Amino acid sequence: QVLEARFPDLCATQPELLAHHYTEGNLGEQAIGYWQQAGRRASLRSSYEEATSHLMKGLEVLQTVPATPQRTQQELLLWTTLGATLIAHKGYAAPDVEHAYARARQLCQQVGTSSRLLQVLLGLHAFYLVRSELQTARDLGEKCLALAQQRDDPPRLPHAYFALGITLFFLGEFVPARQHLEQSVALYDPERHRTRALLDTGVSSLVLTSWTLWHLGYPDQALTRSHEALSMAQGLPSPFSLAYAQ
Repeated sequence: QVLEARFPDLCATQPELLAHHYTEGNLGEQAIGYWQQAGRRASLRSSYEEATSHLMKGLEVLQTVPATPQRTQQELLLWTTLGATLIAHKGYAAPDVEHAYARARQLCQQVGTSSRLLQVLLGLHAFYLVRSELQTARDLGEKCLALAQQRDDPPRLPHAYFALGITLFFLGEFVPARQHLEQSVALYDPERHRTRALLDTGVSSLVLTSWTLWHLGYPDQALTRSHEALSMAQGLPSPFSLAYAQ
């Protein structure tokens, strides 16, 4: 409590310190939020193993807290954050990724319509896509797009169109894949739609559009989209997007 009252800068830069003290003091409700903050901060600086440890500790402490609607919301946030962290830490197809997002999906159903449901479904879609379970990925991609359109969710629409478009590409359905991917490109606005994901959706949509055009027999258009993807990626801080565009 003294750290919170007198050293706010320390609380902001080292939330794991507050989380530790509250945990050791058996004040779980106060500790959980700090574990979540610590996990998020570690993930932002690419310390994914550390981030995973903080988030798992938060989930462990959560079990000592009485069941309330607030507790459910905290658990949902922890699992959702953990899912994205595990993708970076262990890879898209790691079983732990499925477990994290599947639990988050259950929690979304418990709390009713959740603003996090689309994020969770996109995480599950990525898991099944990379594991080549394409029909499951397609179902999830369709759910993502329907949900984004139903909720009138412009920030998520490009991601939903991309999710379904890339799945259709790998299924060999190039015409509808092109339609969805180009819709993602058209809707994408770097200022509104950029996320902390490993790969930028705008770059990814341009790359997949290029591949799709190539398969449809439009090499000149494919080359144009490829150059656009590379140009966009060169303006980003993420090395993963640049490697993907190349």
